[in-house]
Amino acid sequence: MDERRDVMRILWDNGIFPTTREIDEIMKMGGLSYVMKKIREGRAYEILRKEESKFTIIKGDREFPASSGKSESFRKLFLSRYMKIRKILESRVSLSGSVNIDYGMKNEGESTIIAMVRDIRESKYGMILDLEDPSGHIIAYYNGNDNIFPDDVIGVKGNIRNGKMYVKEIVYPGVDNVSKKEKIVNSENGIAFISDIHVGSKMFMKENFLKFIEWLNGEKGRNVKYLVISGDLVDGIGIYPGQEMDLELSDIFDQYALLSQYISRIKNDITIFMIPGNHDLVRIAEPQPFLGEEIRKMFPPNVIFLSNPAYISIEGFNILIYHGTSLNDLMDYIKGIKYENADTMMAELLKRRHLAPIYGNKVPIAPTDEDYMVIEDIPDLFVTGHIHVHKYSVYYGTILLNASAWQKQTEYQKMHNFNPDPCKVTIKFLNKPGLETIKF
Repeated sequence: MDERRDVMRILWDNGIFPTTREIDEIMKMGGLSYVMKKIREGRAYEILRKEESKFTIIKGDREFPASSGKSESFRKLFLSRYMKIRKILESRVSLSGSVNIDYGMKNEGESTIIAMVRDIRESKYGMILDLEDPSGHIIAYYNGNDNIFPDDVIGVKGNIRNGKMYVKEIVYPGVDNVSKKEKIVNSENGIAFISDIHVGSKMFMKENFLKFIEWLNGEKGRNVKYLVISGDLVDGIGIYPGQEMDLELSDIFDQYALLSQYISRIKNDITIFMIPGNHDLVRIAEPQPFLGEEIRKMFPPNVIFLSNPAYISIEGFNILIYHGTSLNDLMDYIKGIKYENADTMMAELLKRRHLAPIYGNKVPIAPTDEDYMVIEDIPDLFVTGHIHVHKYSVYYGTILLNASAWQKQTEYQKMHNFNPDPCKVTIKFLNKPGLETIKF
């Protein structure tokens, strides 16, 4: 009896109110140890699950293993990236019969290789590429106009002679099916997408956010059963120079506590998915783990905490969620690109099948043994945030969405020509193509 009381007390403390029959089922599952395990893992929502969930977490409900940070860890990271993307490229008919660089150099002539771009130089004759794979490296000459990034993994077709490669064609991993249509699911339910709430900032648009919650709880929002939040849940501390002048709350735990008050106002039959961003209380290096237990326990059980990035399926509709910090890197590598062209940058990530393709620029990448930033499966919808614009389009059947923010322009953003387009909520109704946008 004591354990049953402890189970009930823990559940009540976490906003979960089981019936006597549900307590019986919990005791069969392991009692207190089962409950504590689910809460530690941020899976309190599973404790009273009466039927098979309508959503699946494909990737994103884990903490990423630490590495030594030594050169061997980085070697494993890049080898993992290469092997994962090579597997995708090998499925392309145009790259059938690809060979290793070492084999191609020993058997000169027409060759197809799959390689990582180690270095790029410009010359009056075009690009000079230093390409490598696990067997070796080769200098290649290419007179095309592709936007090739450092560390891209690409298919290369051309002629090898005198130890050099003269490139005729470059193939990116890209999408699996260029004739793919937008997925339609037989469900009247809707998914709302927002990002970059920035609770704790003086620029947080509280009244607008409360209007959104009121709408979500009301008759007009009755079919919205899911809410996806793409990071920067709070404003954080010490993220940019002079941020302390922009803060309403200077304690990050107070920021999360206030966010929890807002989130708790949302009716509990809406499942809420939240990933961290570069302002949140996790490591800055990507991939980022989900928020720690001290933060998670502040929130109601209908909140699902995920890592950045995360890949989920809602009623059979697959969604890739990424905060989007690497979009800043692409600004430096795509000529003429602007923040307003968020969907163009997202398409470049899908084209490369990697969420942070440029290593060593603005986005720090953790040297994990496996590269979790590879896009192994093309989603039905790919959502980011971070740059505070609202933009969507369709790329070969995949919906691209950069979700809107809830923060006015700060002085720091103004200095960097960062013009927010805030307070827009994007709704995906599963039984309709396209998206709907509501301004609050």
